[in-house]
Amino acid sequence: MVTRRIVCVVTGLLACGSAMGEFKPDPSAMVKDLEMMTRSEDRMTLVLWLPTEFWRASLESCGKIAPKEIERFAKELDPYVVVAVADGQLGIAGSVNFAEPDLLRSAVTIEDARGNLLSPLPDNAVSGGVRNLTQMMRPVLGNMLGSLGLHLALIVFPGTEKGGRRTVEPTKEGAFAVHVGTVAVRYRLPLGSLLPPAIDEKTRESFPGNYRFNPFTGDKLSPAPAGGAKPSTDSPKAPAEPTAPIQG
Repeated sequence: MVTRRIVCVVTGLLACGSAMGEFKPDPSAMVKDLEMMTRSEDRMTLVLWLPTEFWRASLESCGKIAPKEIERFAKELDPYVVVAVADGQLGIAGSVNFAEPDLLRSAVTIEDARGNLLSPLPDNAVSGGVRNLTQMMRPVLGNMLGSLGLHLALIVFPGTEKGGRRTVEPTKEGAFAVHVGTVAVRYRLPLGSLLPPAIDEKTRESFPGNYRFNPFTGDKLSPAPAGGAKPSTDSPKAPAEPTAPIQG
Protein backbone atom coordinates (compact mmCIF):
# COMPACT_ATOMS: atom_id res chain seq x y z
CA MET A 1 0.00 0.00 0.00
CA VAL A 2 0.97 3.67 -0.37
CA THR A 3 1.48 4.07 3.37
CA ARG A 4 4.02 1.23 3.32
CA ARG A 5 6.07 3.37 0.95
CA ILE A 6 5.78 6.29 3.35
CA VAL A 7 7.11 4.16 6.18
CA CYS A 8 9.98 3.04 3.95
CA VAL A 9 10.86 6.73 3.66
CA VAL A 10 10.62 7.21 7.42
CA THR A 11 12.77 4.21 8.28
CA GLY A 12 15.13 5.15 5.47
CA LEU A 13 15.64 8.54 7.08
CA LEU A 14 16.58 6.68 10.24
CA ALA A 15 18.88 4.28 8.34
CA CYS A 16 17.42 1.24 10.08
CA GLY A 17 17.33 -2.48 9.50
CA SER A 18 15.94 -5.28 11.63
CA ALA A 19 17.36 -6.97 14.69
CA MET A 20 16.77 -10.24 16.50
CA GLY A 21 16.57 -10.87 20.23
CA GLU A 22 14.03 -10.34 22.99
CA PHE A 23 10.64 -8.99 21.94
CA LYS A 24 10.78 -5.53 20.48
CA PRO A 25 8.04 -4.04 18.32
CA ASP A 26 8.66 -4.55 14.61
CA PRO A 27 8.24 -1.25 12.69
CA SER A 28 6.93 -3.05 9.60
CA ALA A 29 4.32 -4.86 11.73
CA MET A 30 3.38 -1.61 13.42
CA VAL A 31 2.52 -0.10 10.03
CA LYS A 32 -0.39 -2.53 9.73
CA ASP A 33 -1.83 -1.02 12.91
CA LEU A 34 -0.91 2.61 12.20
CA GLU A 35 -1.94 3.00 8.56
CA MET A 36 -5.53 3.74 7.62
CA MET A 37 -6.92 4.40 4.16
CA THR A 38 -10.57 4.93 3.33
CA ARG A 39 -12.17 5.17 -0.10
CA SER A 40 -15.62 6.08 -1.25
CA GLU A 41 -16.89 6.61 -4.78
CA ASP A 42 -15.35 10.06 -4.96
CA ARG A 43 -12.91 10.40 -2.08
CA MET A 44 -9.71 8.94 -0.65
CA THR A 45 -8.42 9.71 2.83
CA LEU A 46 -5.09 8.43 4.17
CA VAL A 47 -3.93 8.64 7.79
CA LEU A 48 -0.65 7.41 9.22
CA TRP A 49 -0.23 7.82 12.97
CA LEU A 50 3.43 8.13 14.02
CA PRO A 51 3.59 7.65 17.81
CA THR A 52 6.80 7.79 19.81
CA GLU A 53 6.73 3.98 20.02
CA PHE A 54 7.09 3.72 16.25
CA TRP A 55 10.14 5.97 16.15
CA ARG A 56 11.73 4.20 19.10
CA ALA A 57 11.19 0.78 17.49
CA SER A 58 12.68 2.03 14.21
CA LEU A 59 15.76 3.42 15.94
CA GLU A 60 16.26 0.35 18.12
CA SER A 61 16.03 -1.94 15.11
CA CYS A 62 19.12 -0.23 13.69
CA GLY A 63 21.45 -1.49 16.37
CA LYS A 64 23.64 1.50 15.50
CA ILE A 65 22.30 4.22 17.77
CA ALA A 66 23.17 4.54 21.46
CA PRO A 67 20.26 3.93 23.86
CA LYS A 68 20.81 7.38 25.39
CA GLU A 69 20.34 9.00 21.98
CA ILE A 70 17.17 7.00 21.36
CA GLU A 71 15.73 8.04 24.71
CA ARG A 72 16.62 11.67 24.07
CA PHE A 73 14.87 11.49 20.68
CA ALA A 74 11.81 9.80 22.25
CA LYS A 75 11.70 12.32 25.09
CA GLU A 76 11.46 15.18 22.61
CA LEU A 77 8.61 13.45 20.75
CA ASP A 78 6.65 12.38 23.84
CA PRO A 79 4.84 15.72 24.34
CA TYR A 80 3.26 15.41 20.88
CA VAL A 81 0.96 13.30 18.72
CA VAL A 82 2.14 13.29 15.10
CA VAL A 83 -0.04 12.18 12.19
CA ALA A 84 0.48 12.27 8.42
CA VAL A 85 -2.71 12.93 6.46
CA ALA A 86 -3.70 13.17 2.80
CA ASP A 87 -7.21 13.73 1.48
CA GLY A 88 -8.46 14.05 -2.06
CA GLN A 89 -11.28 13.73 -4.51
CA LEU A 90 -11.07 10.83 -6.96
CA GLY A 91 -11.16 11.66 -10.66
CA ILE A 92 -11.19 9.65 -13.85
CA ALA A 93 -8.68 6.88 -14.50
CA GLY A 94 -7.67 6.74 -10.84
CA SER A 95 -6.47 10.35 -10.59
CA VAL A 96 -6.70 12.13 -7.23
CA ASN A 97 -7.16 15.86 -6.68
CA PHE A 98 -5.51 16.27 -3.27
CA ALA A 99 -6.34 19.03 -0.81
CA GLU A 100 -3.48 21.43 -0.17
CA PRO A 101 -1.64 20.62 3.10
CA ASP A 102 -2.27 24.05 4.68
CA LEU A 103 -5.99 23.78 4.00
CA LEU A 104 -6.05 20.17 5.15
CA ARG A 105 -4.25 21.00 8.39
CA SER A 106 -7.09 23.28 9.47
CA ALA A 107 -9.62 20.47 8.86
CA VAL A 108 -7.91 17.80 11.00
CA THR A 109 -8.52 17.20 14.70
CA ILE A 110 -7.83 14.24 16.98
CA GLU A 111 -10.10 12.67 19.60
CA ASP A 112 -8.72 11.08 22.74
CA ALA A 113 -10.21 8.17 24.70
CA ARG A 114 -12.28 10.59 26.80
CA GLY A 115 -13.90 12.15 23.74
CA ASN A 116 -11.92 15.39 23.86
CA LEU A 117 -11.26 16.99 20.46
CA LEU A 118 -7.81 18.55 20.04
CA SER A 119 -6.66 20.96 17.32
CA PRO A 120 -3.17 21.11 15.77
CA LEU A 121 -0.50 23.02 17.65
CA PRO A 122 0.81 26.25 16.11
CA ASP A 123 4.40 26.03 14.92
CA ASN A 124 5.66 28.19 17.79
CA ALA A 125 4.27 25.66 20.29
CA VAL A 126 6.28 22.76 18.78
CA SER A 127 9.90 22.10 19.73
CA GLY A 128 12.61 22.90 17.21
CA GLY A 129 13.65 19.26 16.95
CA VAL A 130 10.15 18.03 16.09
CA ARG A 131 9.63 20.89 13.62
CA ASN A 132 12.92 19.98 11.94
CA LEU A 133 11.87 16.32 11.72
CA THR A 134 8.58 17.10 9.98
CA GLN A 135 10.21 19.65 7.68
CA MET A 136 12.97 17.18 6.77
CA MET A 137 10.41 14.56 5.79
CA ARG A 138 8.36 16.79 3.48
CA PRO A 139 10.76 17.17 0.52
CA VAL A 140 11.86 13.53 0.75
CA LEU A 141 8.25 12.36 0.66
CA GLY A 142 7.57 14.68 -2.27
CA ASN A 143 10.52 13.30 -4.24
CA MET A 144 9.64 9.67 -3.57
CA LEU A 145 5.82 9.73 -3.61
CA GLY A 146 5.07 12.41 -6.18
CA SER A 147 1.74 14.22 -5.81
CA LEU A 148 0.79 12.25 -2.71
CA GLY A 149 4.01 13.18 -0.93
CA LEU A 150 3.69 16.84 -1.90
CA HIS A 151 0.16 16.95 -0.48
CA LEU A 152 0.84 14.93 2.66
CA ALA A 153 0.28 17.07 5.75
CA LEU A 154 2.46 16.23 8.77
CA ILE A 155 0.46 17.56 11.69
CA VAL A 156 1.51 17.90 15.33
CA PHE A 157 -0.99 17.81 18.22
CA PRO A 158 -0.69 18.04 22.00
CA GLY A 159 0.54 14.72 23.37
CA THR A 160 0.23 15.33 27.10
CA GLU A 161 -2.46 16.64 29.41
CA LYS A 162 -2.18 18.61 32.62
CA GLY A 163 -0.46 16.37 35.13
CA GLY A 164 1.68 14.74 32.43
CA ARG A 165 -0.75 12.02 31.30
CA ARG A 166 -0.39 11.16 27.61
CA THR A 167 -3.20 12.20 25.29
CA VAL A 168 -3.11 8.75 23.68
CA GLU A 169 -1.68 5.56 25.23
CA PRO A 170 -1.01 3.07 22.39
CA THR A 171 -0.31 0.17 24.79
CA LYS A 172 -3.39 0.61 26.98
CA GLU A 173 -7.08 -0.13 26.53
CA GLY A 174 -8.86 2.79 24.95
CA ALA A 175 -9.58 4.52 21.68
CA PHE A 176 -8.10 7.17 19.42
CA ALA A 177 -9.57 8.89 16.37
CA VAL A 178 -8.32 11.25 13.69
CA HIS A 179 -11.04 13.43 12.16
CA VAL A 180 -10.34 14.61 8.62
CA GLY A 181 -13.15 16.99 7.85
CA THR A 182 -16.23 14.81 8.34
CA VAL A 183 -14.36 11.50 8.07
CA ALA A 184 -13.48 9.82 11.37
CA VAL A 185 -10.61 7.31 11.28
CA ARG A 186 -10.64 5.26 14.49
CA TYR A 187 -7.93 3.15 16.11
CA ARG A 188 -8.59 0.33 18.57
CA LEU A 189 -6.17 0.30 21.47
CA PRO A 190 -3.90 -1.22 22.56
CA LEU A 191 -2.03 -1.74 19.32
CA GLY A 192 -1.28 -5.43 19.01
CA SER A 193 2.07 -4.85 17.34
CA LEU A 194 3.37 -3.14 20.49
CA LEU A 195 2.67 -6.17 22.70
CA PRO A 196 4.30 -9.61 22.80
CA PRO A 197 2.32 -12.10 20.67
CA ALA A 198 -0.39 -14.24 22.24
CA ILE A 199 -0.56 -17.97 21.47
CA ASP A 200 -3.15 -20.71 21.56
CA GLU A 201 -1.46 -23.48 23.55
CA LYS A 202 -3.63 -26.13 21.86
CA THR A 203 -3.18 -25.19 18.22
CA ARG A 204 0.14 -23.27 18.62
CA GLU A 205 -1.31 -20.46 16.51
CA SER A 206 0.01 -16.99 17.33
CA PHE A 207 -1.96 -13.75 17.33
CA PRO A 208 -1.28 -10.06 18.00
CA GLY A 209 -0.77 -9.25 21.66
CA ASN A 210 -4.12 -7.45 22.00
CA TYR A 211 -6.02 -10.70 21.30
CA ARG A 212 -7.44 -12.40 24.38
CA PHE A 213 -9.13 -15.35 22.68
CA ASN A 214 -8.59 -17.40 19.52
CA PRO A 215 -11.10 -15.88 17.06
CA PHE A 216 -11.57 -19.28 15.40
CA THR A 217 -12.02 -21.54 18.43
CA GLY A 218 -12.85 -19.16 21.28
CA ASP A 219 -10.07 -20.64 23.43
CA LYS A 220 -8.21 -18.31 25.77
CA LEU A 221 -4.76 -17.23 24.61
CA SER A 222 -1.55 -17.07 26.64
CA PRO A 223 1.45 -14.72 26.37
CA ALA A 224 4.08 -16.11 24.01
CA PRO A 225 7.43 -17.01 25.58
CA ALA A 226 10.36 -14.65 24.99
CA GLY A 227 11.55 -14.95 21.40
CA GLY A 228 8.29 -16.64 20.35
CA ALA A 229 6.86 -16.62 16.85
CA LYS A 230 5.49 -13.47 15.29
CA PRO A 231 1.69 -13.27 15.14
CA SER A 232 0.15 -14.96 12.12
CA THR A 233 -2.95 -12.73 12.20
CA ASP A 234 -3.11 -8.95 11.92
CA SER A 235 -4.79 -6.79 14.55
CA PRO A 236 -8.38 -5.81 13.72
CA LYS A 237 -9.02 -2.22 12.72
CA ALA A 238 -11.92 0.03 13.56
CA PRO A 239 -13.88 1.07 10.46
CA ALA A 240 -13.62 4.64 9.19
CA GLU A 241 -16.67 6.79 8.70
CA PRO A 242 -16.56 8.11 5.10
CA THR A 243 -18.45 11.30 4.31
CA ALA A 244 -17.97 14.49 2.33
CA PRO A 245 -14.52 15.52 1.01
CA ILE A 246 -12.39 18.49 2.01
CA GLN A 247 -12.92 21.24 -0.51
CA GLY A 248 -9.73 22.47 -2.16
